[in-house]
Amino acid sequence: MKFNLKNRLLFGTYTYCERAVWFFLNILPKSIRKLLFKLIFGSIGKNVFIDEHCYFRYPWKIFISDNVVINRGCNFYPSFENSDSKIAIGNDVVIGPGVVFFGAGHAPDSTTRNNISESIEIKANAYIGGNSIIRYGVTIGENSVIGAGSVVVKDVTPFSIFAGNPAKFKKSIPQ
Repeated sequence: MKFNLKNRLLFGTYTYCERAVWFFLNILPKSIRKLLFKLIFGSIGKNVFIDEHCYFRYPWKIFISDNVVINRGCNFYPSFENSDSKIAIGNDVVIGPGVVFFGAGHAPDSTTRNNISESIEIKANAYIGGNSIIRYGVTIGENSVIGAGSVVVKDVTPFSIFAGNPAKFKKSIPQ
């Protein structure tokens, strides 16, 4: 897409309206927010807590199961161009503050934008520490822990602790 003046104005207007909607959502009572979230997400389960100042780009591509906690300031960016790409969060997942999910990216030598995109899947009972980054194509196994500030670029095995940049296996969790 060529960014001429018309496209810049359209994109700027869209971005302004989108930010205004998210600001409005943050000041609504939690009960009304829950109703609106049911309308905009791909799906949302029971007993889900989404703290303030979270941002969901393309929320219809985000699927949240039951008993999920998403702390303040998390950002979710599924891919727009790849219709199969989504972000799926399993039951009983806790996501610390400031976690970012990137469902798309591009190769450094690529001339196109957003040419790599894959789904992100967080399995049941996972815990993701604050200020972590989760990259496209990653599956975080059930009952796993991601240490705070980690950058997850590869799959995480179930019942394990990963931490660091890039996140590496630290130890197993007893089953």
